[in-house]
Amino acid sequence: MASVVCTGVVTADLVFRLPVPVDAPVKYRATDSALTAGGCALNAAAAVARLGGAAHLAGSVGADALGDLVCAEMAAEGVATGLVARVAGVPTARSAVLVGPGGERTIANHRDPRLFAAAPVLPAPFSFDAALADTRWPEGGAAVLAAARAAGRPAVLDAENPVREASGALRAASHVAFSELGLADWAGEGDPAAALERAARDLGIWVCVTRGPAPVLVHDGAALFEVPVFAVTAVDTLGAGDVWHGAFALFLAEGFAPLAAVRRANAVAALKSSAFGGRSALPDRDQLDRFLKEHA
Repeated sequence: MASVVCTGVVTADLVFRLPVPVDAPVKYRATDSALTAGGCALNAAAAVARLGGAAHLAGSVGADALGDLVCAEMAAEGVATGLVARVAGVPTARSAVLVGPGGERTIANHRDPRLFAAAPVLPAPFSFDAALADTRWPEGGAAVLAAARAAGRPAVLDAENPVREASGALRAASHVAFSELGLADWAGEGDPAAALERAARDLGIWVCVTRGPAPVLVHDGAALFEVPVFAVTAVDTLGAGDVWHGAFALFLAEGFAPLAAVRRANAVAALKSSAFGGRSALPDRDQLDRFLKEHA
């Protein structure tokens, strides 16, 4: 069982499913709703656990009821929370999420900077098979990725916008997976393929950019590749990128070649997006394997 430590933002999400797009400041009546634990690192850790890996979450929550919710949900998912700090007097980060009829989501998030005052304390020597960090906690991410890379383990950065504020984590990573907005923030507006080639050259590492329903672009330092995504009817895309990164880090930890890890992560994100309700459609290993056989 490969182990992955996931570092970054942890939230409590109040999610509403709406029958129409959010395009006016009026009252909307939701057709469904859910209160669930969320955040980039948490969703990634849940994906690792659901796929059979040993998942460890490193982050901070408040010593409040929402922090209790987060830790209880992760325990139910089989995610180890020994590296999650409980900060007294500070509220757990929270998001209000509106999911439209095509699965697109609008997010309003609040996180108190006091949650990120100290980097996570990891066991020494570094004892995980891979590390994943997001840009929402730049200092914590840089520390964890540097420890993983020093130990010769995959150190994956979820390079979501803003990326410029996380330069330390960017330089510590062995693999950087940009979002489209993250790549644009780092490289400026322009052709994604050209921007990715420049990122591979300037950073000297493996890079890719996820683009929603469009193929993932990958540059391994020598050549550019496209990895197609899987066509599904998107119902809820909240956290799809997060679980993609968790799955990708796990498959690297298991020894998959990066392109194969990308394809498998594409399948995990597609399956997760096929139903409403946070992680309700997040696949386990058997479901993933069946899906991949059906789409060979």
